[in-house]
Amino acid sequence: MHQNINQYQFWTGYDHLQKSIKSTAKNEVHLAALAGSLSEDTESQLLKNSDGYPMVTLTGRKDQNQNWSMRWYEVEPKQYDYYANVTFTPKSWDEKEIYSVERRIIHKLNGFQPKDFFQWLNEFAIVVNDHNAYQDLKSNSKNLQFLCSVMYCHVTETAEWHTLEFTINETTKAKFPGFYQRSGSRLEKSKLNITIWDKSNPSHRLKISNNGKTLIFHFPVNPPKDYFLSPKEIHFLGDIEIKSFGITLKIENLEYRLKTILEKDTDTLHGNFVRIGKKEINGNFFYVIPQGFVNFFIPGNMDEYFEDFFTLLIHGTQGRGGSQIHAKFQKTKQGQVNTISTYNEIKRKKFSLFGNDDSQKASNDFDFFAAWEEAMLGDLK
Repeated sequence: MHQNINQYQFWTGYDHLQKSIKSTAKNEVHLAALAGSLSEDTESQLLKNSDGYPMVTLTGRKDQNQNWSMRWYEVEPKQYDYYANVTFTPKSWDEKEIYSVERRIIHKLNGFQPKDFFQWLNEFAIVVNDHNAYQDLKSNSKNLQFLCSVMYCHVTETAEWHTLEFTINETTKAKFPGFYQRSGSRLEKSKLNITIWDKSNPSHRLKISNNGKTLIFHFPVNPPKDYFLSPKEIHFLGDIEIKSFGITLKIENLEYRLKTILEKDTDTLHGNFVRIGKKEINGNFFYVIPQGFVNFFIPGNMDEYFEDFFTLLIHGTQGRGGSQIHAKFQKTKQGQVNTISTYNEIKRKKFSLFGNDDSQKASNDFDFFAAWEEAMLGDLK
């Protein structure tokens, strides 16, 4: 929204960090493991801890010129600016093989906290509500200029919502073919309808949906002046439909809760899934194995597979609950320390409705997001 040198330095440091991680990664298995993803077929590519469990660690140090030096599997690092440790503990649940996954990431980037994001969201919603202000922003914002140069952008208004639409199209395909193939195809196979609100202020709400390859953000008409400025408990309620390989997966009322404590020097977040309403699977899985599925696990019972998936996601099986995140962004006299811890349980044998060929590798999105990050940085500098 406006220049901010502290946030610019934070996100520049983050951008350099992410590029350093990707450039020094041994392979995509290590990148996926850092994000908490692993399968039985790839766990042999990770080292094991003293208990014999697959794990990955990465340590980063930043020099005076903001360049990062990264080391994988450094033993008991003392001084660092970034440290990640992810452990995959094999477990049994009703004779099914799963991992319990624990991630802990510490980084010392300074200049941005969650409260700054909510300040931006507040300002953006108010600008969207003012046609002239939004047109001025669109003319001056490198972020919006980038998005509208690689996608089709459109703004509409109803009695209740201002909607911002971004359509992945042939221009996107020409400039970022990997992103078009991966993210575009995933959007086309999916139907999303997500409502977001602050429990302490129910009028503070936002909707995200899609229509094929068009992603739509719904901002309220005439938002309150304190819109999402200091939320206490944010809820996400989603209906999701995915059509792929001859089957349709429908999920209704999947709810996530994010508790926020925003203080002067410390912001704390606690997130977890709350519940799921109706879920159903229709159709017959293709008998002909699609390209990219050779040597890839295809469950014999799709209903059972997804029932297990949501049990792990929402409730967990090891007495610790389902997928969760705990984060603290703390300013100190020496700078800022940001700690993010997550816990979740996943199946050791993986299946994806989006396929597993090279077109679905996360690296296909890298070029797009790197260019987008550069545009966003341009607005802060």
